[in-house]
Amino acid sequence: MSALALIRQAQESGVELRLVDGRIKAIGRRDAVAKMIEPLRQHRAELLDALAQPAPPEPAPDPATWRALHAEYMAHHWTCPTCIAGGQERGLRCGFGAALWTTYTGAAS
Repeated sequence: MSALALIRQAQESGVELRLVDGRIKAIGRRDAVAKMIEPLRQHRAELLDALAQPAPPEPAPDPATWRALHAEYMAHHWTCPTCIAGGQERGLRCGFGAALWTTYTGAAS
């Protein structure tokens, strides 16, 4: 298994892999991390190389997509009392509003 495939498998399992002080740290649910330990040990050297590589730059957001997401979030925001309060930096949003907000702010970065 390649290091990239192992990283993807970890992500799909809910395990985040980080390189901290030259060591690989697996962060996630205990059971998910336990399932990943042996493959991580077997491919340690490859993972160290892969995680040491700088992440490729993300493409610039598409303005049309961002505008559509902005309009969708705002249409919901102004009709939802929970999301209006979230806009006042309280961080509270309804489930639907939270999903829209995450997608919207992710597209803007």
